[in-house]
Amino acid sequence: MPRPPHTPPPRHAVCLVNSNQAWGGGEKWFFDHALLLAERGWRVCCVANRDSTLAQRLRRHGDIPLLELRLGNLSFLNPLALLRLARFFRSQDVGAALLALPADLKAGGLAARLAGVPRVIFRRGIALPTRDTWLNRLLFRRVLSGLVCNSEHTRDMVLSRNPDLIPRERTFVLYNGLDVAALDAQPATPLRPRRPGQTVIGCAGRLTGQKGHRFLLEAAALLQKQALDFRVLLAGAGELEAGLRAQVRALGLEDRVEFLGFVQDMKAFYTSIDILALPSLWEGFGYVLTEAMALRLPVAAFRVSNIPEVVEHGRTGLLSPAADSAALAQSLAALILDPDLRARMGEAGRQRVLERFGMDQSLAGLEALLHA
Repeated sequence: MPRPPHTPPPRHAVCLVNSNQAWGGGEKWFFDHALLLAERGWRVCCVANRDSTLAQRLRRHGDIPLLELRLGNLSFLNPLALLRLARFFRSQDVGAALLALPADLKAGGLAARLAGVPRVIFRRGIALPTRDTWLNRLLFRRVLSGLVCNSEHTRDMVLSRNPDLIPRERTFVLYNGLDVAALDAQPATPLRPRRPGQTVIGCAGRLTGQKGHRFLLEAAALLQKQALDFRVLLAGAGELEAGLRAQVRALGLEDRVEFLGFVQDMKAFYTSIDILALPSLWEGFGYVLTEAMALRLPVAAFRVSNIPEVVEHGRTGLLSPAADSAALAQSLAALILDPDLRARMGEAGRQRVLERFGMDQSLAGLEALLHA
């Protein structure tokens, strides 16, 4: 899919700063957009934790200068860390710094101002309140040029403890973009063979409390009592794996649920399932939602955080009250029993992604912010 015309990038570089060690949706966003901006003619540089997957992946792209640096919540008090960051910003002639974490905001924001970077933008992808402290008020009002959130709900949550933390006109919602053409072009080889007549439910996400896997397992136990022919594939790894495996045994779901571990080829995962279940108790955005919808999969999820902004209830999926296993089971049963409903919702989901969550829309919005 050709990119639409865009304003030529300025001569100054854009620096993407993400010091998180773990890999997740936020790190994927920063990695993808570093490459996409470079592809569109921007001079791009990055700051990442040297022990992170993000740094490991960025090292493969030698044309993108990379500063590998650990940043913590108190790094802004370390003059050596601030000076190292400021020197990097100056050496790369950075015109806009895009910051990922609160630690990046504190250290990277102050260093950017020290280096004379004209635009300092904080991208918040997690729907959590920002503490109303003197330091945050200083950073949001005096250091930041803009606050970018990946959903309306995330913006509301960030400012929930102080709506005046930053002027509203300096806040923006930029949904995570999906390159549908690139996803379509990937090969589609299922992870597991399918059994005729069996409906496969898939759930992808870290095995943590936030993702609510226990509610999906409780729903699966209810579906099993209805004698429905289904299977559940869980893609992801995390600290709750042992507990979830014990829950599977306690519920008698050993023949129904399979733990796949971390899945690198997500299209192979989507090709292996008929329904995406996302029992998260909260999300920042949820890449798996748009990926699954783009591949014509219906969604069953809880009506929490930003999910209703992505999944249109009754049209592209079915949403139920948070932590309600019985309601989730009811949604899944409706989709299992009605293949035509799954097909209609899957097609509507793809159209919704193309209309609202395409990469072109996301990139155009980001470039406008970086130019402002």
